[in-house]
Amino acid sequence: MATTHPKAKAGRGAGKPVKKMVRPLQRVRQGSPGRTRSSLPTLSESVEGVRQVLSRYCFALDGGALQELGTLFHREATFSVSFEREQQHTGRETIQAWYERFFQQRPGQYHHMRHKLYEPRVTIHEDTATAATYFDSDAVDKDGKVHIIAGRYDDTLVKESGQWFFKERSITVLYHYAPGISQEGMRER
Repeated sequence: MATTHPKAKAGRGAGKPVKKMVRPLQRVRQGSPGRTRSSLPTLSESVEGVRQVLSRYCFALDGGALQELGTLFHREATFSVSFEREQQHTGRETIQAWYERFFQQRPGQYHHMRHKLYEPRVTIHEDTATAATYFDSDAVDKDGKVHIIAGRYDDTLVKESGQWFFKERSITVLYHYAPGISQEGMRER
């Protein structure tokens, strides 16, 4: 690209075009060879992926979708809950069977189940993540009494084929209480 400089002095070099230097754009390669920057997940995408697994767990549990619940666990996952004195359950099928037994032993005991998660503390290292999340869960029993459980989930998750799974899940029940009788909807008593 060349232009004539408008204020060129008379004499030597007058009227000669002035060259502007244009540098070619350089592409900076980041990440592994063969992968472009756009194909690598960002930290926020990985954190959101973990958060979605935590949320999907609660919705599956509250909705009684135990088949969906099982798909959130890695095929070699481990699971424990504090009221079983830290007994370990290993494998996706074993964990799903645990949840099925838990609800079969308590038929009709839980209505309107709602798990509420507090902001998780998530740490990502490549395709492994840890998450510590406080939760409250409430439900109404067959007599209309509200039961609330407060606790914490401690998780290790792994990413395989672009999807996050629970690899280790430990549930600690911190306390529980029954604040009284529920009242459905917005009706006055």
